[in-house]
Amino acid sequence: MTTTDSTPHCPPELLHGAKKVSVGSGVTGLLWTGVRTQLSGPARQYLRGTFPAVAVQAFTATTEQYWRNWLSDDNLDRLSGLVVVLDSTGLPVAWVASNDRRFGGRRCFYANSAGVHPDHQGTGISSTIWRALLRSAIVKAAPRSLYAVMRTGNPLVYGAWSAATGRTDSTWPSPDGVVPEHVRRIAADAAADLDQAERLDPSTLVITDAYDDTETGLWTQRPTSDRTDIDDWFATILGPRDAVVLVVAFQPVRIMLDEVRRKARRTLGLRGSPSSRSSRAHN
Repeated sequence: MTTTDSTPHCPPELLHGAKKVSVGSGVTGLLWTGVRTQLSGPARQYLRGTFPAVAVQAFTATTEQYWRNWLSDDNLDRLSGLVVVLDSTGLPVAWVASNDRRFGGRRCFYANSAGVHPDHQGTGISSTIWRALLRSAIVKAAPRSLYAVMRTGNPLVYGAWSAATGRTDSTWPSPDGVVPEHVRRIAADAAADLDQAERLDPSTLVITDAYDDTETGLWTQRPTSDRTDIDDWFATILGPRDAVVLVVAFQPVRIMLDEVRRKARRTLGLRGSPSSRSSRAHN
């Protein structure tokens, strides 16, 4: 069901073809699951006029032209999912975007891009809107595992996605772990899809000069996470323009059981475990 009525948080040109996502007070999330057909021409023009100025504040070493290129019709039409969060004035403050892919012969959810304006970082927006895209992908993959894949140089993103599985053995690469062969094949296909296959080290999943279209990478200073071991590891293995191909395995049956347990705990009034900081910008 699409959203057609007006709202004080959403310019009318963005509403056609979009579904509202519950994000929080004072902001509105809009979801497009078929971007090529659902995101209208006027909506694209609105995003091109407002989105780049926000994105450069999340990725401080990029330019507005970089993001206008990212918002080109060719790129948008390749997206399978897009969520944009708008503040009370109708300006974007956060986003996530994904592609459906088959890498290494397996169903994969490619986390194309995500970012949060500095004023809204640490509020949980990013994890909330990622779940909106990831949930349906996990259901489609069931009962097989779904592999979430992304290119990132952000240790906070790494930590957030690692924690999302609820396991310690479902994230690659890892500081002390060996990358299994099936994950190497996934990473190799992902790097090839980015036209960066020759830059991938299959043993570490590091892509050298992954962000070669910017002079100094995505940030003037790399973000940090809640874990100093991850921060130190990233500082050791990555240069300013390098990234890892992060591969995270989600097991649908386990996730569904965990969701049932969470609902039961809420019903019984039991307190769950505290949530971690939300992931900030990555690409």
